[in-house]
Amino acid sequence: MPIRNTDRQWEKFGKDDPYFGVLSQSRFKTAALTEETRAEFFRSGEEHIAEVLRKVHEHIDRSFTPRKAMDFGCGVGRLVIPLSRVAKEVTGVDVSASMLTEARKNCDARSIQNVKLVSADDELTALETNYDFIHSFIVFQHIPVQRGELIFQRLIAQLADGGVCVVHFTYGDERPIKRLIWWIRRIPLAANFANLLRGRRFSYPSMEMNSYDLNRLLRFLNQCNARDVYAELTDHGGKLGVVLYFKKPAR
Repeated sequence: MPIRNTDRQWEKFGKDDPYFGVLSQSRFKTAALTEETRAEFFRSGEEHIAEVLRKVHEHIDRSFTPRKAMDFGCGVGRLVIPLSRVAKEVTGVDVSASMLTEARKNCDARSIQNVKLVSADDELTALETNYDFIHSFIVFQHIPVQRGELIFQRLIAQLADGGVCVVHFTYGDERPIKRLIWWIRRIPLAANFANLLRGRRFSYPSMEMNSYDLNRLLRFLNQCNARDVYAELTDHGGKLGVVLYFKKPAR
């Protein structure tokens, strides 16, 4: 069965609604965005990174400080900006050229010079190796599972020995109506006509949601000999997920 490629959807979000594409709340839509909501958007990124590092220190490695960090699915830079203040160098990765352009504008506006932004492909060919911190949040849920598993394994391969990875996956949905809607949307043109009924453009992109098999994800951690593992369950309006914190063993 061919692996679905959702990159075109995300380039459309990157062009039309880049902030909403990152945090799908109506106040972050392009038409509604204000200086106040933009500040709220970036403040949420600062709070998120502070909380993630607090949990890394509490559950994984008390003395950990990122030096070479990567944010996979960086969008407009919500998380690479606070990461740039704690790491020597940061790489933001995204499939949408328009998202990366907006992220560069946001970094330049803050005179941030230690962030590199690169386009993602499934083989991660534009990335280096030996990142000591790899992070991804509310990203893999939008990638078809077979494709996402391959990318996750490649991210693990990019992680330095002794490095820390924090990555979020969704695994289930408590909303049967939503599950039915997403199944219907996969029927050709169904999503387009649904857009018209909701007052949207015919070609407005669908934000795909996918559920991963936790057993398979944990098997990937076993394969890299991860031993220090912490899991935090998430619930975003009935969409159930988990944030996996783990450390790759040092040689």
